[in-house]
Amino acid sequence: MARALILLSCLGFLSSGANAHHSFAAEFDYDATGSITGEVIEVLFVNPHARYFLAVIDADGNEVIWDAQTRSTSALTRVGWTKDTIQLGETVTLEGNLGRDNTRKLWIREVTKADGSVIHPVDEEPASE
Repeated sequence: MARALILLSCLGFLSSGANAHHSFAAEFDYDATGSITGEVIEVLFVNPHARYFLAVIDADGNEVIWDAQTRSTSALTRVGWTKDTIQLGETVTLEGNLGRDNTRKLWIREVTKADGSVIHPVDEEPASE
């Protein structure tokens, strides 16, 4: 009985950790890049990755939601990025690696703001984080 409880506890611990953080390659494609333009509808400046949700108009004229992610907040802070770098309601163009299996995900490599300014989270590979 005690062994079963220990086994269940270990399995529960391992499965919760697996869901908490995935490697870059599990979610994004190193070889597929693209860009999206849309309005920021949610900002999550939290770890393990800062996330921005954008309302994007697709080729058929429908609004679709994209999940854009980038580095950890501590890595972003080191390069001068803050929770206000990309703001709710702002229209931005994001370029980066696309999500695997045609998911509406993008790993941010470059941000172009409405005023034309361009910012980069960092130039390092995301898998090292």
